[in-house]
Amino acid sequence: MIPYCILAIEDESDREFMVSLYLQYEKLMYSTIRKVTQDSWLVDDIFQSTLEKLIDKIYLLKKLNRDRLVNYLIVACRNTAYNICQAQARNLAEDIESYIGEASSNCVGANIEDLIILQNQLESLYTIWERLDARSRYLLEAKYILEMSDTEIGETLKIKPQSVRMALTRARKNALTLIEGK
Repeated sequence: MIPYCILAIEDESDREFMVSLYLQYEKLMYSTIRKVTQDSWLVDDIFQSTLEKLIDKIYLLKKLNRDRLVNYLIVACRNTAYNICQAQARNLAEDIESYIGEASSNCVGANIEDLIILQNQLESLYTIWERLDARSRYLLEAKYILEMSDTEIGETLKIKPQSVRMALTRARKNALTLIEGK
């Protein structure tokens, strides 16, 4: 299926060029992106962003010979993937830092050792975060950072609240296994 961003191109020759480019190099582009991230939810977003950037460069792409075109596509996919993954990592770091700050302020009167233990646990989680599968990351973030209820998470994932509890148990076990196996 041709992405809408290509079908929305007004110039017919440009649209035909991008459709041909998409059909010919889709697998190459996806495999390049997957070398940067295995997050299946993120791969499609990166692919779409790359296509949008390529559409802005149609005039240049039409002038390139096949070898240079292939190299251009690979570099565009890889750079877009790196940029989006870095932006996500920065957002995650900010989320965890703000969560640590909130946890510290919510523990007024708590023992300083408890705060240090909490911070160490969060730092351990941060170090293995990228190695967690996308579903586990989503579940843990939704439950503990966004503080969503089991019902809200279940509605998002289209599963029952009881299933959310079991999925959270699996996600916590996955995280603990990775932390212990560092």
